[in-house]
Amino acid sequence: MISIAPSLTKNVQTFFADYLVAQRDMSGHTVLAYRDALKLFLTFVAQSRKKPVADLGFDDLTPGAVLSFLEDLEKRRKNSVRTRNARLAALHTFFRYVAAREPQLLDLCQRISAIPIKKTSTPTVVYIEHAELLHVLGYIDRKKPRGRRDYLLLRLLFETGARAQEMASVRTSALQLERPSKVRLLGKGRKERICPLRPETVPFIREQLRERGVAVGQDVPLFVGRHGEALTRFGILRIVQRHVRKASTSMPSLARKNVGPHTLRHAAALHLLRAGNELSVVKSWLGHASIMTTDLYMEIDDEMKRKAIEATEPVAMPKRQPIWKRDKDLLAWLEAL
Repeated sequence: MISIAPSLTKNVQTFFADYLVAQRDMSGHTVLAYRDALKLFLTFVAQSRKKPVADLGFDDLTPGAVLSFLEDLEKRRKNSVRTRNARLAALHTFFRYVAAREPQLLDLCQRISAIPIKKTSTPTVVYIEHAELLHVLGYIDRKKPRGRRDYLLLRLLFETGARAQEMASVRTSALQLERPSKVRLLGKGRKERICPLRPETVPFIREQLRERGVAVGQDVPLFVGRHGEALTRFGILRIVQRHVRKASTSMPSLARKNVGPHTLRHAAALHLLRAGNELSVVKSWLGHASIMTTDLYMEIDDEMKRKAIEATEPVAMPKRQPIWKRDKDLLAWLEAL
């Protein structure tokens, strides 16, 4: 009986086309992240083996090759531990898929899947205070169309707590401008959530649509660039950074912070908590998968900690002397030691 070695190419193709897309229904961004991880790994192995990627087989994809690849990510490519772990997680998923399809490769897949995720410290959460946000918004030149767009963008990022990608994906058909005003956001894992809009924000949205000649309910991107293309999350990042950089010239506290779209998301969460909302409400608002993620904001908010300690009674000093000071015989005994 002739034994045919499992095809690496065939398994890669079915992993993306069948498993990730058809079976798991993963988002396009997740598929691209997995693609990048596998592409980097296969390229690294091909260079190490001095052969084309097309000639690689499962015999080349050893646990040692995976470990060398992870080391290369950190040392040569200067990737963070979090990025290294994300690449490894993608490889784990791929080899678990292969193990289910190719029983003869079970041992190889198990050994690669056993490579541990490296521990990483929890990054410090950077956020801006409400006064700092108002200062940034006040610096935006709303006399120009681009300034009016940017003002609305930053306002909505804070008001909804949306991620940059979520805001980049918002289309005008996801808006309800009549009361109660709200916007539908598509978050991680294609989970939808509804965020209410402040009545004061609606006129800015209507103005933006009117300037672009877009009718309410028309299905087009809410935020576009100068050529009419939808803004990307990287474009949104640059917009936020540009305006914060300008505003920081007159507010030194902003200059000490690395502010991006996610900073406004953190600010939105803290603003909601300080207003007295329950963690479950903030979790739903931000689209967190776990309440433990939302609980992180309780840990970082210095103002809430200060208010908590001010609301508690200080530890009272004892009014009576300790028994060893009141008991003369005990004092005498101690002196005699």
